[in-house]
Amino acid sequence: MEIKIPKINIKYNRLIDPIFIFYCQNNPELKKRGWNDWLPPTKEKILKRVEGYKKEWGKYEKKILTGIIQVLGLDFKDQIIDVHIVSGNPRQMSNPLIIKSGFSPAEFVNSLTHELIHRLFVINELTKIDGQLDDFIHSISKNESDTTKSHIMVSAVLKYIYLDVLNEPFRLELNLLSSQKHSTDEYLRAWNIVEKLGYQKIISDFRDVLKTAKTALENRDVK
Repeated sequence: MEIKIPKINIKYNRLIDPIFIFYCQNNPELKKRGWNDWLPPTKEKILKRVEGYKKEWGKYEKKILTGIIQVLGLDFKDQIIDVHIVSGNPRQMSNPLIIKSGFSPAEFVNSLTHELIHRLFVINELTKIDGQLDDFIHSISKNESDTTKSHIMVSAVLKYIYLDVLNEPFRLELNLLSSQKHSTDEYLRAWNIVEKLGYQKIISDFRDVLKTAKTALENRDVK
């Protein structure tokens, strides 16, 4: 069966960019986190970065999207996914998909892969059936924050993509370094859980949960 992968449309969003620039420069909490001296790039620079992101992502798009779909057994519902690039953003977003322009091309590929995995979980009805996914995540991280819990599956799939699909372990190192530098340890805690339990075991158990959810959905449709 042919796997249908969405087209990823990476573009600079000039309409929402001023909103993010204002937020990054004026939010008191961000100033405490090192954004006080941040200056947005020029339009020429951001457009050049976007072209670099497109070129770099193009090398990996089919492998990454196919890998995510195959390993999770989930499908993207969108035929086209718009990726909006803005000058700055303290936290990247999956729906709508918004990413800052401050990443290197390699970091951008990591960040986009991260957000696409989030998006796949959010839009797929199988992940919401009777709270089974939430129960599964809670069972392996019951004392963790919501942020940590929401990144366990993402981290497990990222590790699979980096090591088993792309065979580029440096991407895992980049991701871990970024988590270590983050203002909170919640992302690193998710990585530690993945390391402790094993990314392949977490993914395998998750797929078992999805099978149960699919059966419940099919039975519900019959009724």
